[in-house]
Amino acid sequence: WNYIMALDTYANLKTEIANYLNRTDLTSYLDTFIELAESRIARDLRLREMENIDTSITTVSGTQSYDLPTGYLEMRYVAYQTNPYTFLTFLAPPDFMRVYNAGEGSGTPSHYTIIGSKIYLGMQPDAAKVLELGFFKRPTGLSAVNTSNDILTNFPDIYLYSCLAESEPFLMNDERLQVWASLYKEAVETANNSAQRGRASGAPLNMTARMVV
Repeated sequence: WNYIMALDTYANLKTEIANYLNRTDLTSYLDTFIELAESRIARDLRLREMENIDTSITTVSGTQSYDLPTGYLEMRYVAYQTNPYTFLTFLAPPDFMRVYNAGEGSGTPSHYTIIGSKIYLGMQPDAAKVLELGFFKRPTGLSAVNTSNDILTNFPDIYLYSCLAESEPFLMNDERLQVWASLYKEAVETANNSAQRGRASGAPLNMTARMVV
């Protein structure tokens, strides 16, 4: 328990990685292990701490595509900030392209898709409206400047086990790789399941039906 309490900063994490590996000659490689671990964490975790709302996009008449926010990982919802809110329905890119294209006309888009680093709106908007994106955002990486983040604060075991798992291929220690990878996987599953329960706790679940035409 004490080691978890100590994993509260970038510097302490690097110290603990070296302690677990029982190596004093890895200082120049620790940042690489952390960067690789953060890429793995961004792929695997979907926690409340990673949810973000962005309202920086205002639609422009005739413009169908817009850059996704920095750090975007996965969309939760897309809506116009109207009264009441108008939520857009996601279409997979092939379905979207079959229905909409740059010459489809203009109006109030009701669908969207994600292609590469852009969000595309079904038909060209005919007016300026604020677009609200609810999405999972990649946590800011650890560094000497950014010494902590929500994931390290709330889930230090995930950071530690992921860093250790990333270190073992470099150290050519296949036996230990399975140990750290297993502990990391268990910690991620527990965190994701807890986050899912937390989103629905205290409120009844309502079923809604929507038809895409």
